[in-house]
Amino acid sequence: MTILLKNLSANILLNSSVKPCKIATSIFFSGIFLLNSMLLFAGELHQHIEVKIVDQRIQASFCRPEKGCSLVRPETLGLPAGQMPVDQLTGTPIYVSEFSIFPDRTAIDSPGFEGLEGDMTPGDRVRYLASGHLSYWDAEKRQWSLAPEGIQIRLAGGLDLLPNQDCGQVFCIPNTTEGFTLFNRDGTDSATSLIVGEVRSDGSLHTHLDWIIEADESVSDAPIGAYMVELQLITDAYPVPSDTLWIMFNHGLVLEDFQQAVAGRVLQANTDIELADELFNWAESNYSSFFPHTATSFIALGFYARCYQNGVCMGVKDNHVFAVGGEFGVNIVILGEFDVMVTQAGL
Repeated sequence: MTILLKNLSANILLNSSVKPCKIATSIFFSGIFLLNSMLLFAGELHQHIEVKIVDQRIQASFCRPEKGCSLVRPETLGLPAGQMPVDQLTGTPIYVSEFSIFPDRTAIDSPGFEGLEGDMTPGDRVRYLASGHLSYWDAEKRQWSLAPEGIQIRLAGGLDLLPNQDCGQVFCIPNTTEGFTLFNRDGTDSATSLIVGEVRSDGSLHTHLDWIIEADESVSDAPIGAYMVELQLITDAYPVPSDTLWIMFNHGLVLEDFQQAVAGRVLQANTDIELADELFNWAESNYSSFFPHTATSFIALGFYARCYQNGVCMGVKDNHVFAVGGEFGVNIVILGEFDVMVTQAGL
């Protein structure tokens, strides 16, 4: 905000013949307008992910404002009233937030995680499982892809428990240490699972972690756009993971452009599945050593994919083609950009 106001002040001084008192008044009211607009937008994108135990498994869902939590209105996202942000192709729920600029970082502590009284087991610990690749919406290309090289989102504030053998007792309380997870175009780094929070004595939960967007020394700043990460949730008492959830962040886009990023997932399929099937068929015909037979396509973990008897799977997501298993190894690898490979295949 300080930088914005300085730039605004400079522009007024350079391009105006208004008297100083009027200049100061203009700066003041323009600054107030900017501040209120930013706070309004950020407030509208503040929300909680509701968590509870259902059928011996943790469940994440859009929260219920009538119960006191924050939920982003579909209208704010440019969606029809009552239509929640759910990925059209995969059915994955999308929770939205917006980064704020601070003197030392660009970050936000939303969405938070909230469980209502009686919904969970007192003393149980809720943990996240990080997975997937950091996705990016380019406002100029109007397309979801993978985040640029050198850009990452740091999820900070999660806790881990370390063994403690130094207390001199038969049973020692583990040491607690704070950790973090890094999301980038190649996957996740550092801790892939940390404690979100501990359920209160009344069975409720309310906790926030810090999301920070960063650029390494090879990149000056994270490009303006929308970014998205992937999580699942578990608890110590209920280790079966929840369904996958996505969290989408606005980084500097005006509201109309951010709505386009949302629409690129919710109002239309992110992957052309007919063209993806054509590419899969072409790969089976031309690279039978990797893809030895005709297979049926399916949707899993955000991918439109096919798997083969030799253990190889390939899939399309975020305008990229991925493979795993067999000669590709146990880690998911990026084969190339989907539209480029389609063109190379002559499709």
